[in-house]
Amino acid sequence: MMNSEQKSYSNVLIVNALDETAFEALSIKIGDWWGDQDKPAQGLGDVFTMSWGEPWYQFKVVEFQPNEKIVWECIDSKQIIGGLEGVEKEWVGTQLQWTINKLSEDEIELQFTHEGLVPEFLCYDFCSHTWDRFIDFNLKKYLEMS
Repeated sequence: MMNSEQKSYSNVLIVNALDETAFEALSIKIGDWWGDQDKPAQGLGDVFTMSWGEPWYQFKVVEFQPNEKIVWECIDSKQIIGGLEGVEKEWVGTQLQWTINKLSEDEIELQFTHEGLVPEFLCYDFCSHTWDRFIDFNLKKYLEMS
């Protein structure tokens, strides 16, 4: 979803979950809802790779505030999208910013911005729709079940 003030992709999810559970899902258990995670993101500077068979993305944790915020910077990738040429490295240099706001004892607001994923990217339509699905369904379901 986009608004006029923001060019990069963003999404806000309100879900019944603990802030600790959400932070864990965005660091050490990303593979439980997004893809195959090669190692946990346990602190600032950690590097991890997410893959789906042949496509993969490598991230470095550039901000790490337990239960509040985590930011991954894409440092390398092999993005493959059927029918789209020239997208392999589009994510490199973008940042995936996750902010957790505690609304009540068992409800959080999860704000996500993929800073740099802009409409000018060849992959923008595919990636923004895929993010919607992963956040609004996979991540939401994972958090509600945890």
